[in-house]
Amino acid sequence: MVRLPRPDPPPPPPPSTSGPRGKVLAWLGSPKNIAGCTGAIGGLGLTVTGVAGSPEWPFVVTALYAIGALVAPAARPAAPAGARPRVAELRTVVDAQLRILAAHAPAEITTAAARVADALREVLDRPHLLRAGSPETFVIVRTIDDYLPTALEVYLGLPPRYAETHRLDDGRTPRQVVVDQLGLLEKGVRDVTEAAAAGDTARLLSHGRFLADRFGSTDLDLPGPTGPTGPTV
Repeated sequence: MVRLPRPDPPPPPPPSTSGPRGKVLAWLGSPKNIAGCTGAIGGLGLTVTGVAGSPEWPFVVTALYAIGALVAPAARPAAPAGARPRVAELRTVVDAQLRILAAHAPAEITTAAARVADALREVLDRPHLLRAGSPETFVIVRTIDDYLPTALEVYLGLPPRYAETHRLDDGRTPRQVVVDQLGLLEKGVRDVTEAAAAGDTARLLSHGRFLADRFGSTDLDLPGPTGPTGPTV
């Protein structure tokens, strides 16, 4: 069976820090703990060199650890993972899917799939439209990761003669079914692109209203030249 490439799965989320174990792990790797440990090691060095006496060394080590932990800055919160899809990888996967398909499918199928790929590239070339967590981004990624390759793999798994000649209940052959499915995918991707662009247009109009309220008229027409205003004869 022909397998088409898919994007790599996203990296696993960082360990949760909500429970006691997670909080302990977060503290162990924090800048404050590292700075405190550095101070404590310095306290042990003072003990070894004789600067701090034997009865006082536990207090010296503890005090230097506390000073280091207090002085060090707190850890900055990590940025949310997967802020945007990996557009370059998605584009590479789409190109690879088409190359493999061209070696196994008839021209009608590859042409229909190429139209889907063109629609995908139209939005992948504008990655600012693919906002994290948006429905549009979900559909684009799922199309590349599942909808498109699954439809093609099911078709490629059929015996060629069966795919060309067998009539389903509605009278279509499997080839006609997959061509229709690819047409629906193309339309869906273009609709998603328009919806994402409409969101950008809404922000543009909102920004224009802000400028109009802040600065007044935004007309760019310059006043025409004025002639002399002397008395007429």
